Amino acid sequence: MRESDHEIDAKSLKQKKLPNNMDEEINMIENLPDAMLLHILSFLPAKDALKTSILSKRWRHLWMSVSNLYFEEWRPDKFVMFMNSAERAMMCRDVPRIEKFSLSSHMLNSACINALISNALSFKVQDFSLRLVYVGVPILLPHHLFSCPTLTVLNLEEVTQFPCTACLPNLKKVRLSCCLLPHQQSLLQFFSGCPKLQKLILNRCFWRDANLGFISTPMPEPVDITQLSSTTCLPDLKELELSFCLLPYGQSMVQFFGDCPKLQKLTLKECQWGLAKCLYISTPMLESLVICDATSSSGCKVVISGANIKSFSYHGDLTTTYCLCSSSIVDACIHVSSKGMIEREGREKEVAHRLHKLIMECCNVKHLELSPDTLEALAYAEELDLPVFQRLTRLELKRKSVDLSCRALNRLLQKLPHLDCLDFRMGIFLSKKHKNFALDPLPPCFLTQLKIIKIHTFSLTDEELHAVGILFRVSTVLEKVYISGGRLNQNKISMLARESKFEIISM
Repeated sequence: MRESDHEIDAKSLKQKKLPNNMDEEINMIENLPDAMLLHILSFLPAKDALKTSILSKRWRHLWMSVSNLYFEEWRPDKFVMFMNSAERAMMCRDVPRIEKFSLSSHMLNSACINALISNALSFKVQDFSLRLVYVGVPILLPHHLFSCPTLTVLNLEEVTQFPCTACLPNLKKVRLSCCLLPHQQSLLQFFSGCPKLQKLILNRCFWRDANLGFISTPMPEPVDITQLSSTTCLPDLKELELSFCLLPYGQSMVQFFGDCPKLQKLTLKECQWGLAKCLYISTPMLESLVICDATSSSGCKVVISGANIKSFSYHGDLTTTYCLCSSSIVDACIHVSSKGMIEREGREKEVAHRLHKLIMECCNVKHLELSPDTLEALAYAEELDLPVFQRLTRLELKRKSVDLSCRALNRLLQKLPHLDCLDFRMGIFLSKKHKNFALDPLPPCFLTQLKIIKIHTFSLTDEELHAVGILFRVSTVLEKVYISGGRLNQNKISMLARESKFEIISM
């Protein structure tokens, strides 16, 4: 097809009589400098960036200078065409380096895939991502992928063959998902070749049994996370995320992460502690800790120690006992599983006591985030007194709409003398059966401190208006109320604000 058949110039656009605003938008794009157009193209898959070459003479070669290349094709019948297109895109490049390279495809031809990877590495790629679904026998990736001096980010998914050693002097971030890793000592040796590694994410990874080679059934041994703490291989690690990892069975006391002196952020998602009786997490520079509990973990005590922890987040059903030995926490988030699940398992008292202990250890926070299910879990042990949160100024209630009649909520509000902002992220309501409901006793913060209330997903139902009306009446020093909702309009906001002494703002 001739070049003139492809080009869409200004004359042809006028002949189509485009609306004035569309014509202006096209002119605006055409007037952008090449650097900005290349930046826009860098977010597109390679095949879509290539299509822009038909737009005009200016666009014909522009795609060849894009610094990011994303190749993705999951249709086996299109694999050959896909590889031909990818090879052409690589051959036509007129820039010396690739910043980001991503390849996602079925592994139908190992020679073609490896050739494409090798070609990308020759452009001094910095950010490399690979996701391959194996149809036949897994292949060995090019050895120079693991000795590329320019790599700073490496993201591998469903890769089953790793070398025992690596030489990646500038690698700072690694994410391995659903990978079959070499046996533990080889993996430690592999990481020792990444001296600048700062962020490591392992998600659903398994060890290779050195005696069995690659197997799919039975499943290889899950990652033993205690083997990851070693000053020889992770001296600069700042962020570590482990998902679906398992501690080895039979250990009564496990201590790890103490040998990661620069670790600042630790995330544990659905990690299981096996038969360990106590797990000790301690690292001097730790600032942020996120734990998402595994439902099958039980009988283990997790002790968390750190003088610099500023942020703590917990999501789970408290099958594990947690001890927070830190008075530096500023932001805390605690979300407990649904009331129905706890009651079905007959764990009401156990959960309530563990939750109470966790909240007691967060009594110095300035910002606390809870869910209605967390408040209901507290109600299982009303005999336990809550601490006074002397520093807390903001309470955020998330995940579900809050019932204003919840006894645990009023108990908590009584303990927040300096509460300045109360944020209902999923709204608030009060059932019609509570016609004469009152916050009794009235939390002192409503009379002296509470200046801001935020209500999200507000739709002006009778139950919502009932709850909001009570809050407005008892909040004597209230200054601003922020309201958001899909069915709100300015007239309804004005109706709410008509008799209010405070400002109501639509978000």
